[in-house]
Amino acid sequence: MTRATRSALTLATLTLAALLATPLSAQVVPTGSPAADILLSQAIAEHRVFLTCSALDPETHARILAGWQADIASATAILAAHNMPGETVAAFTTTADPQVLMPGDDTPWAEVQALCATRPDWRQAYDSRDRLILDPKLAEVLK
Repeated sequence: MTRATRSALTLATLTLAALLATPLSAQVVPTGSPAADILLSQAIAEHRVFLTCSALDPETHARILAGWQADIASATAILAAHNMPGETVAAFTTTADPQVLMPGDDTPWAEVQALCATRPDWRQAYDSRDRLILDPKLAEVLK
């Protein structure tokens, strides 16, 4: 299996995991650009893994959280600059909220482990920037 195929399968798995774990009230409202919708969904799915799996390491978690918050702010500004409806921007920020992405206190440990197992290289991927960074990719697909 090629690296590209593995990456595509990983992203598909992460996206599915995110969609299954995200409350129905916290879905991304379509932007009108399928490419932008995919980017936003993939970034959210990846950060669900990064934030959840780093939770036991406060230093790493704080770094990932700060990076994600900066990415959310950047993406929100890009969406607004491309005249996305307020509802779309609000839905993204609600869905991307780190509190929403993290599992609840009542989540069984086995579910947390299963989520982290979808991307066992999560720390290396994050540190090597083998992840989706919304700025500048989002602006590029919204041109």
